[in-house]
Amino acid sequence: MTDDNRSGDVIDLGQARRQRIHDIHDARLEAMRDAFSRALPLPGPGKAGKKGRRNKKKK
Repeated sequence: MTDDNRSGDVIDLGQARRQRIHDIHDARLEAMRDAFSRALPLPGPGKAGKKGRRNKKKK
């Protein structure tokens, strides 16, 4: 009474669940990073930064 339809692979359900949770958290983190980059864009590497204030000349 052997069943040929069964595969010999054993699925670790705990590992599969951890991977799914990791993927969900990773997607949430990417969405958060995207939202922050849209809200607070970082200056590009080619752009010059703001120059400091110049002191007023005393008369």
